[in-house]
Amino acid sequence: MKITCVINGTFRVLDARPLDRLLDILRSMGLSGAKEGCGEGECGACAVLLDGELVNSCMIPAMQVHGRTVLTAEGLGSPENPDLLQRAYAEEGAVQCGFCIPGMVMASRALLARDPHPDRTVIRTGLAGNLCRCTGYEKIIRAVEKAAGMGYGEGIPPFAGPVCDYPPEFSEEERKSFFQPSSIAEAIEIRAEYGDEITFLAGTTDFYPDLKNDKVEVKKVLDLSRVEELRAITRKDGELFVGACASDSMIMEHPEVLSLFPALARAAELSGARAVQNRATLGGNLASASGAADLPVPLLVLGASVILRSVRGERRVPMEEFFAGYRKTVMKQDEILRGVSLPLPRGSLRQAFFKRGSRAALTLSRISVACSAVLEEGTLKDVRIAAGSMSAFPVRLPETEGYLSGKKLSCVLANEAADRASREINPRTSGEFRKTVTGNLVRKFLLSLSPKEELNGR
Repeated sequence: MKITCVINGTFRVLDARPLDRLLDILRSMGLSGAKEGCGEGECGACAVLLDGELVNSCMIPAMQVHGRTVLTAEGLGSPENPDLLQRAYAEEGAVQCGFCIPGMVMASRALLARDPHPDRTVIRTGLAGNLCRCTGYEKIIRAVEKAAGMGYGEGIPPFAGPVCDYPPEFSEEERKSFFQPSSIAEAIEIRAEYGDEITFLAGTTDFYPDLKNDKVEVKKVLDLSRVEELRAITRKDGELFVGACASDSMIMEHPEVLSLFPALARAAELSGARAVQNRATLGGNLASASGAADLPVPLLVLGASVILRSVRGERRVPMEEFFAGYRKTVMKQDEILRGVSLPLPRGSLRQAFFKRGSRAALTLSRISVACSAVLEEGTLKDVRIAAGSMSAFPVRLPETEGYLSGKKLSCVLANEAADRASREINPRTSGEFRKTVTGNLVRKFLLSLSPKEELNGR
């Protein structure tokens, strides 16, 4: 196929195979700043900017580079004339062995473009997905602070828009197996024709690790990244619709998600590092049907419905009915996942999402809990609790919900609810640990609903 793009300010027309990784394309051009580290999007050594967003180039297919703008470390400055950020890295001694520094620099630029004057906590969070094998993190943080102090972020121009508005040019043979529609109507026609032969592409954060580990067989590829309707987050008729291709970063930063569904925003925020958040999608998180997926857990307590579309029409599936088993959903072989709809909550609805893993951040869930409730004059109403990462798919805890609904909130009640929740779940492994932590998280939510001084008297 032929793709048209801009790389480091230069207009390019490139020959590539549709699933060639952007990382390999760049290195074949002599742009060796991006490195192959983990090959699974976890180390950040291959980080570049795509349309101004931080991404891991090891997980970007060539067919999604068409019409877009790529910036690598080489595009910032030269050894003879480094840009201000690169100079700050050198002056602070933040340039170590050089393997991961180019990706770290690109993550720093993306961070300063979003927040020209970040504090140390924001810097650490913004760079969390980039590993420094030389453990020079303190010097790196000082370098970002120095660049920020010199106004580097204020001088970064905004993304100028797409390079072109025409689709990539597939070869005759590629057109039989690779499809990149621009509308839902076109996408469902392709899905109807090829059914289960289709492999969906969107954020590809699961696809490339699975491909690397021989967990996926690719026959026909349907890339949904050009269907703008699938990226929409819109409010209408008493519901908030979140499109299947909305990324975690879009979800966690959208003002109406933040104000109406903070538990969902929190789940998206805890989903991974920034380069992953910019790519991972709602639809991928649901359709993969992983027991450790984060977003389905708050969606269960928020009353979401999954919207499925086919040539036969559209149907709504309550979140509780969407998963059919481990790695299985009720989606039929001619359907695509259009998104989810969430009923707007009552103004007094309180909600939370908690996640625990094997480390403090950027971790796969070992335990996840979402809770929501209304507290009126000290009485709990509409209590909903869901737990994930402990069974084949996330589940509600109806016994604990029923016990709490209609009761006056108190410390005694919170403790009893914790015990009930821990007994209600049935973890596949590490049972005692997971039961204890689940109960603790339910207690934490309940105690957060009322001031401590009020609860201490009950």
